[in-house]
Amino acid sequence: TGSLKVVRLENGNRYVNVDMSNEVGIAHAKDFGFGRSGLANVVMTPRFDEAASVFDDDHKGRCFTLLRHPIKRAISLFYYLKDATWEHTYSEVYKNMTIEEFAVSQYAEDNWMVRFLTNEMSGNVFERHIGLAKEILESKCLIGILDELKPSFKRFNEYFGWNTKDFGGPVKMTDRGTCVGRVTSHPDNAHSHPNHEEGDEVWDLLMQKNRYDMILYDHALHLFHDVQSELVTR
Repeated sequence: TGSLKVVRLENGNRYVNVDMSNEVGIAHAKDFGFGRSGLANVVMTPRFDEAASVFDDDHKGRCFTLLRHPIKRAISLFYYLKDATWEHTYSEVYKNMTIEEFAVSQYAEDNWMVRFLTNEMSGNVFERHIGLAKEILESKCLIGILDELKPSFKRFNEYFGWNTKDFGGPVKMTDRGTCVGRVTSHPDNAHSHPNHEEGDEVWDLLMQKNRYDMILYDHALHLFHDVQSELVTR
């Protein structure tokens, strides 16, 4: 399109006409000044490094994220991808694979969080990458923890002041508490699967591949409980 604009869908949701999920869309957003336009309250993207480029010193963004325990995430991802034929990441390779086979295969996550934050999606990761990932989380991101979903939502609301903003969407301000309660109690896209406990074979195998992610997750827990709790009380 030739210019930025807010598009309202039939259900009342509103979006800016940019696609922040891929490099072409991010480049388009940057060219048209999306970061300084003030049109969007929230940007969702799987491309952290590229998306940051749409902002500048005078128009800064603040990352916020919900982090999941790396081993629980890897286990959940495997069982989800075995069934999720509708996902672009689905592959027949998972269909008859056991989780033990997955854990030692090339398909298992390998320090995904550290790689994502440092833009090191291939090759080896080292101590310097975990140091950089910690620095990015601490300086750029407001942390939420999936296992503590309600306190995380509360912190996001208080930090960004969402409770006092009328976004003009389909959910009235007076109904937001009910909406959040539904999401936290019955999350969309939830997928039940067998449990694997800390100390069993699968857990240990995945730990070997995600040692740096575990270090980063422990740091995120520290930020959530001991550091960023003060952000909303100042």
